[in-house]
Amino acid sequence: MKEESKAVIQSVLDKELESMEIVLAAKVARTTITINEYINLAIAQGVDPDILEANLLEDLNNGGRIFGEFNNAIKATIAGGIGRIGDGVQYAVIGVDRKYRWSAVLINTCPDCLERHGQVMKWSEWEAIGLPKSGQTV
Repeated sequence: MKEESKAVIQSVLDKELESMEIVLAAKVARTTITINEYINLAIAQGVDPDILEANLLEDLNNGGRIFGEFNNAIKATIAGGIGRIGDGVQYAVIGVDRKYRWSAVLINTCPDCLERHGQVMKWSEWEAIGLPKSGQTV
């Protein structure tokens, strides 16, 4: 593999790991706030601590409202990261100087993808305006 391709792959991995760290830290922070809110509200309303603990364990074990949302967010973050890493590796293998055509699915398509559908640019240009699944588009 060419050094340029290795550098591109490393750059993609570095960006994705940093992005995943940011997203996961935010998900943990939001879930912590939700748990604290749930506990404090239950205590203020006089819920027995044993029942509160049982309710939280039930939510944790069965993917309820609090922990289910957190687990789903982690799964989505990891799946998106794997997809973006795969895209980056393909890009590195195919070549950095090639141009790429934006192809939208055209089912429940976001406005950005509709506007970009069929446009052709270099990878670096697509990165600058936001790659699919990067969170940079609407």
